Amino acid sequence: MIHFIRRTKIWFALSGLAVALAVAAIFVFGLNFGIDFTGGSLMEVRFEQTVDSTKLQSVFAESGLNLGSPIITPTDEGSFILRFRYLEELEREQFAGELGQSLGSFETLRFTSTGATLGQSLRERAIRAISYSIIAIVLYLAAVFRNKRRDSLTKYVSIGSLLGFTAIVAETMVENELTRWLTFLGILATFAIFLVLEIRKKSASLKYGVCAIAALVHDITITLGVFVVASQFFGLEFDSLTVTALLALLGFSVNDTIVVFDRLRENRKFQTASESLAAVADKSLNQTLARSINTSVSTIAVLALLFFLGAESIRWFVFTLIVGMLVGTYSSIFIATPLLVSWENRK
Repeated sequence: MIHFIRRTKIWFALSGLAVALAVAAIFVFGLNFGIDFTGGSLMEVRFEQTVDSTKLQSVFAESGLNLGSPIITPTDEGSFILRFRYLEELEREQFAGELGQSLGSFETLRFTSTGATLGQSLRERAIRAISYSIIAIVLYLAAVFRNKRRDSLTKYVSIGSLLGFTAIVAETMVENELTRWLTFLGILATFAIFLVLEIRKKSASLKYGVCAIAALVHDITITLGVFVVASQFFGLEFDSLTVTALLALLGFSVNDTIVVFDRLRENRKFQTASESLAAVADKSLNQTLARSINTSVSTIAVLALLFFLGAESIRWFVFTLIVGMLVGTYSSIFIATPLLVSWENRK
């Protein structure tokens, strides 16, 4: 049997170092936001004749339009992805004319535009969406792992329904962005107060939720750190697909953690007086280890095929999922359960 809990300090030290490096990378390099969040235009073109980035740069420089700071990204399919400031319809037609006149015939594979105001709104909604998801996960785990003799299911359902209904109304029916943010802060404050009160009452079920969220924050931080470093070499952009990948990772990591926690809860029912919590946790982790690894390997194998053989447009979305699933599998085994055991042993 592998003794995971015995080496808890090693796992925490490794994760702490990884999180610190990820946070440093995020602050030093920053997120390279795509046009989904900053506003702008994206145009993918394929020329009938040979064209290189230098010729495209000259067209941008000589254009009668102020295109901001254009970015040119060649693709494996022989096309170019061009990013520049937001263009109106007439400006787009003028730019297409300049491009054709200077470099010859070309095919427009796609063209998308996002205004700066809409981009800012999408960025703020992404932050709130991830936060709401984390709150929902904590309350769900607290309800699932509650002590049926002491903890009332009603209070978790009630607070979850209240916060969820308020969030839905604010995001779908309220148009004022300030009101949305005030509602969001109110939801966070209400949830924080509820969390503190429940933990002070020694609600064991909430410990499962808090430990799972600590593992999730660990996963998202490291994944973002890897993404930021990769963006320095490959020009990756943080866009709506990246947010989708992060939300998917929330579900995957929690799913893996729940399996381990559920086995731990079942094994604790048969815990003997001479058996420590660490021993029960080790037994639970060993019993679910094969399942966790097999699930992750099979999923990552499919994602790897999509990364190498799939379309260019989803390649880095898949890359984010692969990194997140690797980190999520690690945290489910080496972070979430050891953290729960350490918390319990403090009593």
